[in-house]
Amino acid sequence: MTQKTFTAHHGRLVARALEGAWRQDPPPLGLAKEELDEIAPILLKSGAAALVWWRLNRTNESQSYPEFFEAYRQQTLEAAVHEDDVAQVFRVLQEARLDALVVKGWAIAHRYPDPGLRHYSDLDLCVRNEHFQRVSDLVRQSLSTEIWIDLHEGTGALDYATEAEIFDRSIVVPLDEGSSRIPCHEDHLRMLCLHLLRHGAWRPLWLCDVALALETRAANFDWQLFLGDDLKRADWLGCVLGLAHRLLGARVSDTPVAERAATLPNWLLRAVTRRWGRWFNSDYRNTAIPSLWSNKWKPMRVVEDIYFRCDPIGATVEMKGQFNNRPRLPYQLAALMRRVPEVAKRSVRPG
Repeated sequence: MTQKTFTAHHGRLVARALEGAWRQDPPPLGLAKEELDEIAPILLKSGAAALVWWRLNRTNESQSYPEFFEAYRQQTLEAAVHEDDVAQVFRVLQEARLDALVVKGWAIAHRYPDPGLRHYSDLDLCVRNEHFQRVSDLVRQSLSTEIWIDLHEGTGALDYATEAEIFDRSIVVPLDEGSSRIPCHEDHLRMLCLHLLRHGAWRPLWLCDVALALETRAANFDWQLFLGDDLKRADWLGCVLGLAHRLLGARVSDTPVAERAATLPNWLLRAVTRRWGRWFNSDYRNTAIPSLWSNKWKPMRVVEDIYFRCDPIGATVEMKGQFNNRPRLPYQLAALMRRVPEVAKRSVRPG
């Protein structure tokens, strides 16, 4: 599939391919072979191929897609390595009497029914602000450089709850050797939702994470704690759960967001499927200037690049807007203007 074919159609096929794929017993895949062949490159690049293999394997159709099985096999091997990495990291931190939380990647991957289903490459580690420098030095001095750690100073970049609240509510996850800590179910689901929104929902796997966290939540899940007191932010979260329901079939009938899930604005659904239909690498924001410059004689490609780099979802959240039926262009233009100084600075070359 070439770049010129980016449409919501391909995104809708990706969504259909991933419906219920996070479950222990996923539903049979309802795509024709021609449709699956068309989106195979997106599934492989986005890290979602193993989940589709999981569905195909239930009906003995996986033999036709050895590349999907290879993705699953590779991720299974990587999961074992990551498990050892987490144990090693927390052993070093606990010996130094330092706190940390694993978020996103490994923290959600271990809730999938099989360790090879969730692709991730590094460990997202949150540490208390006051301990950040000590942990940073410890990681550099005591851990192998082969362990990729994305170190977060506090939790402010991931959530609007306070660092103290998130650490106090965190839960222990036992490992073969020792233990680790992750956020409680309410905090982690909220982090997953906010991360997805801030990055424009560009990766299908993130919505699978949300669907999984929603359907495997604790029996005593505190919806008030998850949604919070801010009505606008609570609506943001409801919209993400609604996306998981509308696009991937996540179950929301027994939740407080069921009504919101049924009334999502059409532009939101289109924005996600359109985004999934055209694959950008994870550093697409950082390559804005080279990309725009290389396409300077292709006006439509420039428009596409600007659209996806100031996507309507991320722009709405960045400008603290509402997910209503009004046009997104004002939010996108405002977000674009906020980036002008950074773009101008990066555009100036030495000499």
